Amino acid sequence: MKKKLTLAVTALIASASALAQTRTGAPELEEVVVTGLLERQAEAAGRLGLTNRETPAIVEVITQEELQAQGVRTAIEALNAAPGVASGTLPGAMGSVAMRGFHRAVNFLYDGVRMANSDVGVRNWDAWAFERVEVIKGPASVTSGEGALAGAINFVPRRPELGKSSAEMLASVGSFETARLAGDVNIPLGEKVASRLNASWSRTTGWVDETDSDTLALSGAMLFKPNDRFSLTLRADYSEDDYGTIYYGTPVVSRAIARDPSDAVSGSAGLVLDKSMRKLNFDVTDGDMGSDTLWLRALAEYRLSDTLKVVSDTSWYTSDRIWQDSDEYTFNAGTGLIDRSLSLITHDHQYWSERVHLAHDSKIAGMRNRLTVGAEVSGTDFFTKRRFGTAAAANPFAPVRGTFPVDVPANFGTRQDVTADVSSKAVFVEDALNVTTDWLVSAGLRYDDISLDRSILNVTPGTTQKYGQDYDPLSWRVGSVYSVTPRTQVFAQYTRAVTPVSSLLFMSATNATFDLTTGYSYEAGIKTSLTGQGVELTASVFKIRQDDILTRDPQNPAVVFQGGNQQSKGVEVAINLPATEEINIGLSGTLLDAEFGQLLEAGGVNRAGNLPPNVPERLADLVVTYAPKAFPVSVTGSARYNGGFFTSNANTVRINSFTTVDASATWNASFGAVTLRGRNLTDAFYADWSGFASGLVFIGAPRSVDLSYSKKF
Repeated sequence: MKKKLTLAVTALIASASALAQTRTGAPELEEVVVTGLLERQAEAAGRLGLTNRETPAIVEVITQEELQAQGVRTAIEALNAAPGVASGTLPGAMGSVAMRGFHRAVNFLYDGVRMANSDVGVRNWDAWAFERVEVIKGPASVTSGEGALAGAINFVPRRPELGKSSAEMLASVGSFETARLAGDVNIPLGEKVASRLNASWSRTTGWVDETDSDTLALSGAMLFKPNDRFSLTLRADYSEDDYGTIYYGTPVVSRAIARDPSDAVSGSAGLVLDKSMRKLNFDVTDGDMGSDTLWLRALAEYRLSDTLKVVSDTSWYTSDRIWQDSDEYTFNAGTGLIDRSLSLITHDHQYWSERVHLAHDSKIAGMRNRLTVGAEVSGTDFFTKRRFGTAAAANPFAPVRGTFPVDVPANFGTRQDVTADVSSKAVFVEDALNVTTDWLVSAGLRYDDISLDRSILNVTPGTTQKYGQDYDPLSWRVGSVYSVTPRTQVFAQYTRAVTPVSSLLFMSATNATFDLTTGYSYEAGIKTSLTGQGVELTASVFKIRQDDILTRDPQNPAVVFQGGNQQSKGVEVAINLPATEEINIGLSGTLLDAEFGQLLEAGGVNRAGNLPPNVPERLADLVVTYAPKAFPVSVTGSARYNGGFFTSNANTVRINSFTTVDASATWNASFGAVTLRGRNLTDAFYADWSGFASGLVFIGAPRSVDLSYSKKF
């Protein structure tokens, strides 16, 4: 890894130096032109080229500049920077997000491409790699297929630009022996070709005992545009991460044995989160988690006429991942010890896709009409080795962690080699018609044909089980936007979406007998720039309901069928307010009412009225920036409020609400920008996520500081 890092950084610095030498005279401050949030386009919202202002939904776009200003370092931090989104670092499932009252009902896209079971491919990438992160709220199956009941998130990597020489670098050091080094360079190769290279590396020892990690990301892209009608972008993205004995959470314990009980966790289970266990690691001493991923893409666009273009998007992806750990811990009231599980999981994952669409922008009876028609085919080859067993119980305050055992039947009760193949074909159509200059009506339709084949080899007895399922869902949406004034739009939308009863690639034989669940959403809201320069407000009210979730027969709880439902309704508000020429305020808030409408679990236990797990019903963010014109400095302060939530459908363990406060000061010197940043300044003790056993939670990082240097050439 160090050799790769040295080569990558040397190349980037050399490129940046060459660019810098082409400029003479004193350093110049580059003029930054800020485009309003509502004028941006988000590919995750559709392929019609609509701006945020024209889209009948709430779409958040977080740019690289905003990520850096807020000190965002990783993909998880980027998601939490988006209004109304809560996410946590769950090692076994990085793509774990709660949005609009639903947990993990979100599709993830990488540069507009989404694979089956998209959360499987998500890692906690370095945020440096992305030009922007797009978040569309509410059902998004029309644009990204099954699974997008609560929304879709698109990570857009940095792209080459013609006619612009630029370079940028960042270096930082901080608490927990954290270091980060990144660089990016855009190089025009004549008037018709441009290349983009970027790299990032990071390491940390972690704030939990023995949780060292390293990450590396490299990407290169080439843009060819020989004329105004044709363009071709080729890109390769490589990433790897290496974690030692990663932090898999802290078990809550009974108050009777707690040495320093906190109020971070409460609930009817009578368990508490003990501050004295804050840094303890319960993983085996030789645990291992890591991955390496390569994604190749070719994006071609040809304009057949002034009103018609064809776009082809080809992708090929391969990734290897491993989890070899003790990864789930539960307090045993009878013994006073922590019961631990063992897991050995590997992924050998290949994916390919081809999407072609025609986009037509013309007039019908004098009205502007934008129409997109396309088709998509894809295939997934997925192999996973899965071994599950039990580790020795551990003392809650002085765990003897042990080592990972050999893969033999005596150590693992479950030993499976699983193959899952998913093939998918889809056709889609989207249309936006300007009925008048002020009134736009849009609609979309997508039909999918999905085939799942799964084979499970039970290694110990040598038996094999094969099964599959075919799905043919139809998703659609219709919406309207009306411009009350050129700066103020009101909108409404109705959407239908589908999502599997469980993850496709990991679906059991029983779950494969069920159909997809269905969902719908109503939403209405307003987007306005008000009257002040840079003042922008978005607000919406919505309701989402998911039907056909698995429940049990009240007359015979042993019978499982698709008759349950869950729903959420709420309101979201976000405002960007330049209070003065030197002070900018960003504020957002989400209020939810989420619950299971009908859900019976094992034994006929009724969960109706309970809050779904990992769903906070209150979220709020405040970011204030002060940049005095008289001095080359800027100061940023931010606060994030995360409401309480439960760790399971039973609602017996509650993670209580918490607030974190960050602040930074930046000196914008001629030689670059130097930033001192403090995170969790109050040193709040809190849990921010769950996801495995109901009594296992993830503690947030304590107070930390970092010092960074960045420069644009």
